[in-house]
Amino acid sequence: MEGVTGLAGAADVQPGGRDYGRGRSMMAEDMDAAVRGALAAGAHEILVHDAHGPTRDLRPGDPHPRAACAETTEWARRWPRRSAPSA
Repeated sequence: MEGVTGLAGAADVQPGGRDYGRGRSMMAEDMDAAVRGALAAGAHEILVHDAHGPTRDLRPGDPHPRAACAETTEWARRWPRRSAPSA
């Protein structure tokens, strides 16, 4: 979530953090703006994916109605998440 508009510290981006709920809302608003921009530019298909930490920052109602969420689509079944290589 780092880099999302208005998020400046750990309390904004970590589950249990004081402002985590606000951080989730800001992330959803930025994602929505990106989807609207893609649609305005002529995109026909939009896939969003929450790739921050445990990938549970987007709430079920957050994705734009015209966007598919990778965690709940056929895309997720075809491209399973791979774990990071061990050090």
